[in-house]
Amino acid sequence: MILTTQTVGEIAAAQPGTIRVFQEHGIDFCCGGGRRLGEVCVERALDARALVNALEEAAASPAGELRNWSASGLTALTRHIVSHYHQPLRSELDRVGALMDKVRRVHGERHPEVVEMARAFERLRDDLGPHMMKEERVLFPYVVRLEELEEEGAGLAGSPFGSVENPIAVMVQEHEAAGEILAELRQQSGGFVPPADACNSFRGLYHGLFEMERELHEHIHLENNVLFPRAVALETLLGARVRTA
Repeated sequence: MILTTQTVGEIAAAQPGTIRVFQEHGIDFCCGGGRRLGEVCVERALDARALVNALEEAAASPAGELRNWSASGLTALTRHIVSHYHQPLRSELDRVGALMDKVRRVHGERHPEVVEMARAFERLRDDLGPHMMKEERVLFPYVVRLEELEEEGAGLAGSPFGSVENPIAVMVQEHEAAGEILAELRQQSGGFVPPADACNSFRGLYHGLFEMERELHEHIHLENNVLFPRAVALETLLGARVRTA
């Protein structure tokens, strides 16, 4: 049963099939996942009962590739994030970036919104590259080590971060910045709807941006609402083992 007192992030984490419904209604389930469903319905003037019914129907349907990672190992989850989201995103940033440059050069004078979009996209690309590198080289290896210590039955006397909550707070802040740029791109493009005179490259650009937004929302949700809270809880557990030893 889905309740309006649950947060959007909790619902999406426990029932991945609901993510499509949130996307269809434009409800932020990643960066804004801490908000209660009832509050979101009031703010967006949505019929809460109808939305809950749609969410429960989606939750009961096969979720496709949106696997429920809430009970999976953290090592497996970090590997999934890197292989399923980080690596494809790097390729898409290059591909969509090349399309953006072409469309801006050819159509920028007639469609000045593309010039603004190109500036926003450049910020997004510049932010996401270092962000993913920090996760892969620093945060994720530490999370993997936490899980190894748990499996060994060992404790944790301390960490290089003071607490994993510190780097996580930075990652969440950077997620929010990326979310703001995505919202900016959506607004500038009129919801990624190409103009009537759009050529195939123009249409391909808007489709690529739409798909990138969808994938990034799922990606950020897995980190903010599944990986990060579990990493904090595991670090706390391992620290308690040391204190009671």
